[in-house]
Amino acid sequence: MQRDPLPLDDYQKLRAQALKKATVLRGPKSKNPAISSYGLTPGILRTLQEQRTYLETHGTVTLAAIKGVRQLAGNNPGESSLPRHVTCYKPMIHSVNGKANGVVFTPIVANNLYKIEGCFFGDTPGVVQLEAPTGTPVAESVPPITMHPDSTSIGAWSDHEITAQLDTELRGIPDYPVTLVVYPAKHRRIELRGCRFVAARGDPQLLTVIPSAWVKLYPSGIGSRSIRQLEYVSPTQASGAVPKDATAPSAFVVRSDTEQFGIGRDSYDFSELNPGWVVESVQLQTYGISCPEVITSAKSFGGWEAEWTSLGVRVAFEDSVCTSSVPQSFAFNMSLSQYAIRVWVVGPVGTQPLAHLR
Repeated sequence: MQRDPLPLDDYQKLRAQALKKATVLRGPKSKNPAISSYGLTPGILRTLQEQRTYLETHGTVTLAAIKGVRQLAGNNPGESSLPRHVTCYKPMIHSVNGKANGVVFTPIVANNLYKIEGCFFGDTPGVVQLEAPTGTPVAESVPPITMHPDSTSIGAWSDHEITAQLDTELRGIPDYPVTLVVYPAKHRRIELRGCRFVAARGDPQLLTVIPSAWVKLYPSGIGSRSIRQLEYVSPTQASGAVPKDATAPSAFVVRSDTEQFGIGRDSYDFSELNPGWVVESVQLQTYGISCPEVITSAKSFGGWEAEWTSLGVRVAFEDSVCTSSVPQSFAFNMSLSQYAIRVWVVGPVGTQPLAHLR
């Protein structure tokens, strides 16, 4: 027997009753498997480890040692008998901490010592700095970063070797490609391209807004029509659609219809975070619907899951369905799914994760 839908006012009362009794479930905090300590990628950590190991193995060359070798070589700076067998016949940077390309510079204390090897640096200290490649957007917004000769190293500046450090208090600088440039006191600039600056990281912080352009909601529908309510809310602070027990979520998603709409996955793409910023962890807060007492059937389809992807997170959602006849001449059907997502990000200290949004 075909029954008429429950009048709207009665439907809203039963729906409100179901939502009021919803069970709040906070899922576990899931760490991003693509990043490691300090919010750095495994590739960056691997490079820093290689550079640190080189220093532990080779140490630094003192000015006295270089003078002794040069005397034995007939005072010819092009001879290959210098420590590390650096051979060059023109001004050049041969390597930094043993690497001739892909050098990573960072003010993180454990990795902040750089042995620059090459030729024709001169015996009088000049200037060492990191510069953004000419023509890049960051070149106009970030000034060169000066490096300082290491005061603890004897002979921190010589014709073939410079031992330098970055200021450990550097703040407000994003990660970006750089060129290492040495300006000797009596020679033209000497550069090593293809390097990278990686800033020290701050503590993880909760992302207060996820732009809607970063989210692809599963297009839930019934037959040829869309469901009655598919709502995405972020920021959530001033929204009346977000349950009061949702603990400071980054975003809130609700689906609702009088018929079952099924399950799917919502995708979050965080690749547009500001340079150096990455997602550190996520947490879902879901709502187990408690159907009204008059309900004769209560079912759930699918399940909640936060799955990491190469660009961000994919959220599988659950569809809770309540069905009954109230009274026998009316039909009550409610299909509901809602969740809050909390996202923690980590990035260069003194910078923001998002560009300014309206």
